[in-house]
Amino acid sequence: MHSVNTDAIVLRAYNLAEADRIVVFFTRNAGLVRAVAKGARRMRSRFGAALEPFTIIKLTYHEKENRELVTISNAEIVKSNFDLSSQVEAGEVLAYMAEMIGEFAPPHEADERMFRMLSACVEALATNVDYSRTVMRYFEVWLLRLAGLFPDLRSCCECGVELGEADEAVVDAELRPHCRDCRHQGSSVISPSVVRSLHATHRLSPAKFAELHRLSEADDSELGEITHRLITRAIDRRPRTFVASTR
Repeated sequence: MHSVNTDAIVLRAYNLAEADRIVVFFTRNAGLVRAVAKGARRMRSRFGAALEPFTIIKLTYHEKENRELVTISNAEIVKSNFDLSSQVEAGEVLAYMAEMIGEFAPPHEADERMFRMLSACVEALATNVDYSRTVMRYFEVWLLRLAGLFPDLRSCCECGVELGEADEAVVDAELRPHCRDCRHQGSSVISPSVVRSLHATHRLSPAKFAELHRLSEADDSELGEITHRLITRAIDRRPRTFVASTR
């Protein structure tokens, strides 16, 4: 048995027996971790509010070889997002993010970029809950991008010529971009405004992206159709978590 100390974001928690809880964390040093919090349901639990969803904590746990579940020994709150979770739309978006991290992040495998991306998205929501829908789209794009599943619209996938940000994107059935000379019959088009937004996700934080690229209803719908097609293909089902602004 050895001890692990890491930054962590609480994703979900489930009751276990009479006094314990199972908690799912996304950690900086160990990726997705499922842990037992012994006595967490007691009135005077030493964990207090540290295990509430999307609380950011300093986590210490013990793990045994060949055991999927680890045991929490300490959880110190860095930032509580209890008020954020209580906002209806923001709460739905957070639950959706938790589901998607659970699908895309391998257990016990560190992913620093994904951890920083999720942390930044949560911080953006905490800054302004009105950003919920736009931050969700940013999260989807980067989740797919980090998984190697989102096409790079900056250049033609066949000849490599650079594609402009201000132009519409011509894509094939796999959403791979083509220049006008390489386009295939049956290609579809991504609108210039959505292309600009997708380019912006490369260089902006989620909070800055939401501030500068508030998506119109039409752009949100178009981008949502793209991300959900890729997500559904990746996990072989539609997401279980319903968000009113998804398509």
